[in-house]
Amino acid sequence: MAKRYEVEGTKSYLIAAWVLAGLSLWHIVDGWVPQQRWLEKYPVFPETWYDMRLYEFYAYNRWTGVIMAIAAIVCAYIHRVVK
Repeated sequence: MAKRYEVEGTKSYLIAAWVLAGLSLWHIVDGWVPQQRWLEKYPVFPETWYDMRLYEFYAYNRWTGVIMAIAAIVCAYIHRVVK
């Protein structure tokens, strides 16, 4: 005889998804949109939008933004499926 598990309280995954989405957006803007203050400190800006090579600051923000976006999608999926 199998036990029935009722999972409750997946609201924390929804909150985590929103937080990760916000942080992801911030990192993506910093990585793909050049700002004058960062161009002065890190003058080598990638020529193409899809360039993810090592450009110190920009590559870090691009990869972090992508990874956080994936984590936000996973948290939103968990909140949606597990109820």
